[in-house]
Amino acid sequence: MEAVDSRKLGFGLLVALGVGSMIGGGIFNSPTDLIGVANPQTTIIAWIIGGIGVISLALIFQLLADKRPDLTNGIYNYARAGFGEYVGFNSAWGYWVSAWLGNVAFLALLFKTLNSLLGVYALKPYMTFIAASILLWVIHFIIANGIKSAGIVNSIVTIAKVLPLILIVLFGVFAFKGATFSVPNWQNTLASTGDATSLFGQINGAMGTILWCFIGVEAASVMSERAESQKIVGRATLCSLLITLVMYMLISTIAMGVVPADKLAGASTPLADVLQATVLGGAGSVIVKLGIIISLFGATLSWILLAVENPYIAAKDGVMPSWFAKENDKGVPINSLFLTDLLTQIFLVALLSEKLQTAYYSIYYMATSLVLIPYFFSALYAAKVCRDDKLSVKSWIIALVAIVYSVYVIYAVGVFYLGATFIMYAIGIIPYCISMKERKRKIAKGEMVAMVIITAIAVFMGYQIGIGAITL
Repeated sequence: MEAVDSRKLGFGLLVALGVGSMIGGGIFNSPTDLIGVANPQTTIIAWIIGGIGVISLALIFQLLADKRPDLTNGIYNYARAGFGEYVGFNSAWGYWVSAWLGNVAFLALLFKTLNSLLGVYALKPYMTFIAASILLWVIHFIIANGIKSAGIVNSIVTIAKVLPLILIVLFGVFAFKGATFSVPNWQNTLASTGDATSLFGQINGAMGTILWCFIGVEAASVMSERAESQKIVGRATLCSLLITLVMYMLISTIAMGVVPADKLAGASTPLADVLQATVLGGAGSVIVKLGIIISLFGATLSWILLAVENPYIAAKDGVMPSWFAKENDKGVPINSLFLTDLLTQIFLVALLSEKLQTAYYSIYYMATSLVLIPYFFSALYAAKVCRDDKLSVKSWIIALVAIVYSVYVIYAVGVFYLGATFIMYAIGIIPYCISMKERKRKIAKGEMVAMVIITAIAVFMGYQIGIGAITL
């Protein structure tokens, strides 16, 4: 019998990593984010559409883990196997940038919540920056001590942050009012503002937030090289998604049935307002705020784990500069970890300004747009596998739904954000060229054409943003 590497991640740790990656700041802030663009009745439709789309993504990750178990670190390797090294590089690069940008948003929301909890003793901006920086490097040293030990810490944190959500479901259901949830003229008038709207416009507006809540569905796939067996990766992906989807739909529905739309739209910690309206009162509000802080700590830990893996695997294949492939004595990709945390640290300057803290939404929409490209190529590769392996009609439908969903969310989030992501992808040309030089490989004509197009779009978008013609 083959011995199991004690440093590998088992099914339970992979499920916890998936749940921990998805349950971050998104779920705690989602009622406010959603009610600002969609009425309660519409959010049910949006969650169903988003749920079907994300389930299709989870199923293609399961399908590819089963059919291509040799392709570990799915997001990057699926794109590379299907469409070549430069596309694979861009999937790894885009996912990496999305991950550490997301961590900036997580830490900003964490300390915003902490300051809400502290009240008159709230930290000043420079103290917030210092505290966030210390927390970031504490997480750095936890991960540097070993991937599995970080996974165990993440599992404990995941359990701790799910408990407040369970309390919201258990107590919130008794405070739920049908009249609060069932707003009048819900297809044409936005209850939170009174503005005119449409059903399609509401659903589109909700899609970015819903996908942001689900980013992390691919966590088990990304960490598959660290898994005890490739056979458990697909099951862990689907299991973590179903747990999270049920939790999200319950939380969102209950919140919108407890807190009126106009009040919910202005809530800084909406789920705290939900528990405060129950028999738990003020104690419930404190519990939720502590839950948010724990949740965001866990999400930051999970996403740093996911972020460092992509450049590391790509560097081992020669698609990223070899510098990213260096490991410490614990088997942790230490250079990739250090650069990820250094870039996160630089962008944490947002915490020094109240005005910059409002960039939370722009940051998470940018992170969502960046990760949609790797999702799209994974879905396209699943379709190629269906064709090459002559798989069933069911597998084809799953792949096609995932492709359509990825394209739809790119459209729903907005072409401005998609265009802005090209700036990040253009910057990625530099490390790709370095890796090609290290391997003494010439850049192919098709790759060069792609680089020129990406650069041209990036320059145009940068100019438009610079002159204020486009605002994020």
